[in-house]
Amino acid sequence: MSRQESPNMCEWLELYMLGGLSQSEREQMEEHLSHCEACKKEREELKAVTDLLPYTAEPVAVPDGMKQRVLGRILGSEADHSGQPSLTGASALQEQIQEQKQAQKDYRVTDASAAAELQKHAGTAQPEPVPAGEHEPVSARRPAGKRSRTFIRRAAGIGIAAAAVILGWVNMQLREDVRSLKGLNASLQQSVSSLQGQLTLAGQPSQASKANKVVKLNPAVEGIVAQGLATIVIDAKGTHLLVQAENLPALRDSQAFQVWLIKGEQKVNAGTFLPQGGSGALYYTFEPQDYDTVAITLEPDAGGTQPRGSLVLAAKI
Repeated sequence: MSRQESPNMCEWLELYMLGGLSQSEREQMEEHLSHCEACKKEREELKAVTDLLPYTAEPVAVPDGMKQRVLGRILGSEADHSGQPSLTGASALQEQIQEQKQAQKDYRVTDASAAAELQKHAGTAQPEPVPAGEHEPVSARRPAGKRSRTFIRRAAGIGIAAAAVILGWVNMQLREDVRSLKGLNASLQQSVSSLQGQLTLAGQPSQASKANKVVKLNPAVEGIVAQGLATIVIDAKGTHLLVQAENLPALRDSQAFQVWLIKGEQKVNAGTFLPQGGSGALYYTFEPQDYDTVAITLEPDAGGTQPRGSLVLAAKI
């Protein structure tokens, strides 16, 4: 997909600030900036970085020929003002070059003499000012700290450019995270709506309930006088198992009765109940095709996830 087809104009901001958009894209981006407060704020932050980039450029040395041409024009102008006849054409240029060479030789001699004098009087002599019109020595034109300043500017420029790239990458990652969070939020809202619908249905009274099947729960061993029924009920909310028992043995300490749905080696806890006067009941919603047996056990406590106590009643469903 091309940039023109992209639905998110905010992703163009970095290219816009660096001049990487075409004329038509810049117009679209400027129209977007007129009403997007987030992009306006980010543009100001990026502008503070890009405004520092020109200071990272390395200075360019002046060509040698330019110095000679400028000095030639100055010398020619001084000759005109002094009343002396000026030279023109090739002869004037040649004379100016010769004068410049001689001035350079004289300066080197003067500079060597000054250096010798400084060696004799180190720490006491002051450097003489350079006469007007003569060339400055290289050490004067390039102070010792200049290279350090150049290095600092270059390092600062590299750092600023790297920071701009990192900020752009972080900005894109944050936008991806925001899009992911928006998608997750939409999914959560859909789940909440579904749960609200289920809660609403659960709060309504059962309608058109139908007892689909009733089985008798038989004692598991001889000597147990308890008996019970397991009824499968179907209504608009689903399929439910209603377990009822009576003449159950009395409980001691933390004992409890638990109902189990069984198929093969799989045993699922359908709930726990404490009888009153030897009778108790339990209501559980399930899928009947997943199980073939229902059983009641006497457990040492109500916290078991698998049967640990003795089997009391059971039946095939």
